[in-house]
Amino acid sequence: MKPTISFVLQLSPATAYENLEAVARNLLDGLDVLLNSGLVKCSVFMDGPTLKMLRKVAKPLAFGKIRNGIREGILEFLGGGFYDPMLPLFPEETQSQQLDQHRDILKKYFDIEPQGYFNSSFVWEMGMTAVLEKSGFDYALVSEAAIQTTVGRSTPVSGWFTVEDRGTLMRVVPVADSLTEAIEKDDLRWRVVAESYCHGGKSAVVVLDLPAQASEIVAFFERLVDFVETNDVQTWPVGYLVNQLPPEGSLSYLMSAGRKLGLPSSAMTCRETLVRRPEINLFQKSLLNLYRRGRDKLAGKDFTEFCDALLPAMSPMFFRDLANEEGMRSLKVREWGFRYLVSASSTLDSLMKFNGLRIEVCDYLLQGRKQIWVENPDMSLLLDYHAGGVLRSLYHKDSAVNLLNAWRDDAEPTFGFLDCLLPNADMTAQQIEQALSMREYLLRDPYEYRIKRLDSGAEIELLEEQGFAVGAKRGVFHVDKTFTLNPSTSEIVANYQLGNSTYMDSRCFFGSIFEFGLMGEAGGRIVVDGFDMKWDGKNPLVYPEANKLEIHDYGTKCTVTMSFVKPAAVFIGAIFGASSSAAPELFQGVRVYPFWRTALSVADEMNFKITVSVSKG
Repeated sequence: MKPTISFVLQLSPATAYENLEAVARNLLDGLDVLLNSGLVKCSVFMDGPTLKMLRKVAKPLAFGKIRNGIREGILEFLGGGFYDPMLPLFPEETQSQQLDQHRDILKKYFDIEPQGYFNSSFVWEMGMTAVLEKSGFDYALVSEAAIQTTVGRSTPVSGWFTVEDRGTLMRVVPVADSLTEAIEKDDLRWRVVAESYCHGGKSAVVVLDLPAQASEIVAFFERLVDFVETNDVQTWPVGYLVNQLPPEGSLSYLMSAGRKLGLPSSAMTCRETLVRRPEINLFQKSLLNLYRRGRDKLAGKDFTEFCDALLPAMSPMFFRDLANEEGMRSLKVREWGFRYLVSASSTLDSLMKFNGLRIEVCDYLLQGRKQIWVENPDMSLLLDYHAGGVLRSLYHKDSAVNLLNAWRDDAEPTFGFLDCLLPNADMTAQQIEQALSMREYLLRDPYEYRIKRLDSGAEIELLEEQGFAVGAKRGVFHVDKTFTLNPSTSEIVANYQLGNSTYMDSRCFFGSIFEFGLMGEAGGRIVVDGFDMKWDGKNPLVYPEANKLEIHDYGTKCTVTMSFVKPAAVFIGAIFGASSSAAPELFQGVRVYPFWRTALSVADEMNFKITVSVSKG
C-alpha cells in the first residue's frame, strides 16, 4: 500500500526567537529545497513574527516562488493566532484580534485566505467553534487523543469530523499521534503504523517540529524530501484532504488540554495550568486586567497601539509548565513575559496620560476574594491582605520587570513581605534556609485593612492578631503593618508594630521574606552597606548586621535597595527548582530575609521599618 500523508510543518516550541533572523533565513532556504523537489506537498504554519522576519530577510523573487508553490498546490499556509496563543485562556475579542492579524499578514504577503486553523499547543474547547467560523476558517487541526476520548475508542483515527456548537460548525482533522511519533523517531515500523491510518484511501496528518537550531533547518527539509522519495509516499496538503474525503461523522463534544504544556495526561483543559501554577495564573490575570483597562479607557488608534504592545504576552511559551526556555519554569522566559506585560502597562499609562496614585480593591486574581491593587507611573503592586499582608507582585515599569518572579516547585506563590518567625536559637545559614524554604513559622492569618489618603500619597494599614507556633511555644502577636506609598516614586515603606498579646514572655526572631526573581542568566551582585558580597550564588549566608542591602541585576538592569532603620541580620540564599527529569538545579531567584531578635514581655511592643525602592541601572 502506498501511504498518503499530509505533513504539517511548524517551528519548534524551543525556537530561539532572539535569533529569529537566522531562523528565517534558513526557513527560506529550506522552503526552496521543498519547492525545487516538487515531491512534497505539505501544509506550513508560522506565527506572525516569523512571517514578518521572512519578509524582511527574503531575497528578490523568493516570495514570488512561494506564491507560485501555493498556486500549484505544493504549499498550504495554515492560519492561526498571530502569536499562536491558546485561545480559551483569553477574551473572545483578543482571540479574534490574534486570528485577524495573522490572516491579514498571509493575505498581504501571499494573497491567500487561510482555510485551516492551526495551534501548536493543540488546545480545543467548544467555544472556539464560533470564533473560528467567524474568522473564516473551514477546518481546524486537533489532537487524535481528544477525538478518541470523544468517540470512546483507542484505535487510530483519521479523516475528518464535524463539531457543532450553538449553531456554528467546524470541521476538525485529527493529527495521527502514533505515526507522527514513529516518523520523528525514525522508527522502521512507521509503514505498519501508517497502514492503520491510511486504509480505505484515507490520509494521515503528521505534524513535524522544525529544528530549534537555525543551522539544522535546511538539513531537515532535505531529509523530508529524501524520506518521501525513498519510501514512495503520496503527500497532500491538509486542505486537499478535507476537500476530497467525506466526513467520518459528527462529534457531540470535543475538549483537548493540548500537548507539550507540562500538564499530566489526566488534564482535560489548558486552564489546568492556571490552577497548578500560581506564576502562570498571576501572569494571565495581569494580562486580563491590563486588557480590560485598555478596552474601557482607549479607542481607535490608541487602543490598537496598546493591543500591539500587549498581544505578544499571549504567546504559548508563557503558559507552559516547561523548562529549557520552552515554558515558565525558565527564569529567562518569565522575564520575557513580564517584560511584555510591564511594557504594555507603560504604553497604557502614556496613552491615558496617567499620573498620581491609583488604588483599587478588587478580585484581581479571580479567586473569589479581593486584593488591593496599587499603581503609580513608576511601579505597581498587588497586596493580598487575606494571606498575611503579602505582596504577590511588584512591577517596576522603567526596568519592565516583575521583581517577585521566582518559582517554587511546591506550587506555592512567591511573595514579598511574607512575615516569618524563627526560634530563639543559634541556627546555621543552612538551617535558616530550610525553615524559610519550607515556610515554617509564618504569620499568614488574614488582616483587616484601612486605606488612608494623604497629601503625600497613601497608607494601607493592616491590623490583626497573628497566632504563631515556634517549636513548643505558642503565642499571639498583635501586628500593625502599614505600607506607605508615594504617587511619583517606586518606593515602599513598611512600618511594623509588634505587640505581645500572650501572658508569657516571647523570645524569637522576627523578619520578612522576599523571593526575588533576579540574578538569572546574566548574573548580578549584592552589596551590603557599600561592600560587595562574595556570594557564590549557591550556598546561603547570613550577614550579621546591615543597614542597607542592594541587589544589582545585570539582565533586567535594575537595582533593588532595602534599607532598615534598626540594623538587621540578613539571610541571603538561592532558590532552585527542578526540571521534569532533574534534581533541583535550575536557578529560580534569590531569597532575602532581614530579621531582628525580639524579646517581648507581656504587653511589650517593638517597631521595625523596611524600605524597598527600585531603580534602573
